[in-house]
Amino acid sequence: MIRKAQLSDLQRIKELYFQLFNQMEKYEPFYMEKTHQDEEFLKKVIAEEDFFTAFVYESAKKVEGFAITHQQESLPYNCFVPLKCLYLMDIVVDENARGKGIGTALLNQVKIFAKENKVDYLELNVLAKNKLAEALYIREGFENYSKSMRLKIDNV
Repeated sequence: MIRKAQLSDLQRIKELYFQLFNQMEKYEPFYMEKTHQDEEFLKKVIAEEDFFTAFVYESAKKVEGFAITHQQESLPYNCFVPLKCLYLMDIVVDENARGKGIGTALLNQVKIFAKENKVDYLELNVLAKNKLAEALYIREGFENYSKSMRLKIDNV
């Protein structure tokens, strides 16, 4: 079952974020570190403040995954068409529950939410080394739009 996150889900969401940050550190140890998500930030997300919304996937009374979105508008530059975006900030599935369609189900809920809120497109970022997540997004219809690149100055 997918539903909007509640304050009672806070601890479990924090646990899942720790899994995510641990995985991200393994992909990019120079840039990422294993840590805990800020609790005050998560409380604001759950309360749907500042255009944030969180959904959880619950099975047998246990939260197995979540998705956090943020509604945004195009930057006020002349070259940008004014559009509404639903940014998929994070989507996390418990490492012991992957491969069961939970990520796909959460993405489908986000798509429904986007249509209900009349946004023009969904956007997300994925680490280049996170090939499993990237494959899911491509399967779900996401396309490359831009590419972020970095140069470590100690390599110059």
